[in-house]
Amino acid sequence: MAKKELGPNDYWAQYIVRTHSAGKDYLYALVRRRYSEEDVERNGPGKYIGVEEESRFPMVTDTDPESETFGKRIKQTDKESVGIKLKYTLELTDKNIADFKVMSAAIGDPFGETRFIWKFKERAIASDNVKNFWDLSWEEAHKRFIERTKQVIEIEQTERPREKQEIKVEQTNKHDDRRRSPKTT
Repeated sequence: MAKKELGPNDYWAQYIVRTHSAGKDYLYALVRRRYSEEDVERNGPGKYIGVEEESRFPMVTDTDPESETFGKRIKQTDKESVGIKLKYTLELTDKNIADFKVMSAAIGDPFGETRFIWKFKERAIASDNVKNFWDLSWEEAHKRFIERTKQVIEIEQTERPREKQEIKVEQTNKHDDRRRSPKTT
């Protein structure tokens, strides 16, 4: 018997993320299996859709003269991975937006409502306006959430040399009644 292909109606999104990479907008989500409007899979960490994890391995120079890659840098796949690279797979299109809207909902305990997150290079920001999450362009969102909140702090440089400070430190031990002389630095 063939395995049932699951679609957007079969998942509930715990959170949906909009991000930008290589000049394109992408969507991904942490989803849980939804059996009905009130029944969502509580066990396990859930699964991500719209993003693939690719293991990163250390690179070494190929020293085998018989190899086609002799002298080039190759991945050392026999070693333990040194990290994970995320590869986004779902671009921000009308079809994908419609699918993700179907997956977003308010579910009872323990999850609550789907969270909508803008992921910028500087930081991730949770959006409380769902309409803006879908309608704003990436550039407009970046201006609104990141550039507007940046503070430019100018520090005035003075020409006078720093004065040497003397700091007195008195060291005490609660179990020792002897007095020590203060140290200066």
